[in-house]
Amino acid sequence: MIFSIIAGAGIFGYAGWTLTRYFKKTRQGKCAACSLQASCQTSCSQVK
Repeated sequence: MIFSIIAGAGIFGYAGWTLTRYFKKTRQGKCAACSLQASCQTSCSQVK
């Protein structure tokens, strides 16, 4: 019983953390959230 509660809390906690991280990245925009932003060759004006 206690293991089920802990496992459920872990699953829902991870899902919440993943969704929070996803929404933070989508707010930054396409180029700012990209892992290749430093070496990107696209025409995004935000790339430095």
